[in-house]
Amino acid sequence: MKQRKVRCILIVIMLFLAISMVAAQPIEEKQPVKVLVFGMFEVGENKGDFAGEFQHFYEAYFDGAESYELNTLPLTLYVNEDGVAGAIAGMGKAQASATLTTILRDDRFDFSDTYILISGCSGMNPERGTLGDVVIADALVDYELGHAWKESDNPKDSDTLFLRSVGYDRPGFIKLNASLVDWAFELVQDVSLNDADAAKEYRKHYSADEALETPAVRRGVSVTGDSYWHGKASSEHADDVCAAYDAGTYMVTQMEDNAFGVVAMNENKLDRLLVIRDVVNYDQPYPGQSVTESLDASSGAFSIGMKNGFAVTNTIIDELLSDWENYKNAF
Repeated sequence: MKQRKVRCILIVIMLFLAISMVAAQPIEEKQPVKVLVFGMFEVGENKGDFAGEFQHFYEAYFDGAESYELNTLPLTLYVNEDGVAGAIAGMGKAQASATLTTILRDDRFDFSDTYILISGCSGMNPERGTLGDVVIADALVDYELGHAWKESDNPKDSDTLFLRSVGYDRPGFIKLNASLVDWAFELVQDVSLNDADAAKEYRKHYSADEALETPAVRRGVSVTGDSYWHGKASSEHADDVCAAYDAGTYMVTQMEDNAFGVVAMNENKLDRLLVIRDVVNYDQPYPGQSVTESLDASSGAFSIGMKNGFAVTNTIIDELLSDWENYKNAF
């Protein structure tokens, strides 16, 4: 009996010591991320060659930074010592949403105060701006979400898409934080933008005054479509979709932004999302050019788009970092 009592006491002591040792272990702190920046693709390597959407950011922020493999895409997240993180998100709505969700739910990092910046290329209606422009989006519209049919199956003069079903408005039309957009737009007005002789020559094929301008920073609606659509009729359809949502006039077209917006809503991060799109092509042919010829043509604007998108986004990132304690809760 006495031995049993001693054994019980020893067991209690051992359990107490074990619990004390566990409790004494330091809790591993999550790594705080101040800014999370995405490009959608890279042309070759992350540095030293022809730059796609991520290379300029990699060279400025992530060369030598810690990297983390998050899934089998492979999705690599880079995080530097200043709290800037970045990744290549992948192209299209499905990959963009999967990437952002995977990152925001990784429990090694603290994203509670993170600003999410999307920086990538886009197309533009030649009557609304020019090659090399950079657009700060104030709203996102999904080009495809809804009930649709082929024009050949349609009653004459009827639309080929409608939004009658409830629920399309949440992912289909996403307003971004107006205060944050206003701040960013004002901040980058004086950023010097690049131009190129090849882009100047290509602009001359278009008659609209806006198409002939030099690059500038603008703002407006960004339209998302998984298909890389092209042509005047497709542009008019984008206007119809924007009108259905009463979203305003679209400025740029791309393949991911609504996906990022939906994930940001789901993760309670929409107020911290900024979308910056640089213009590398017009979204329709010039007079006498076919759609396929237009798609195959080089506008001469890809490289200046990459530089201009980086210049604007870099200005925003550096400003946020320069006074983080103020900006952390500013918007």
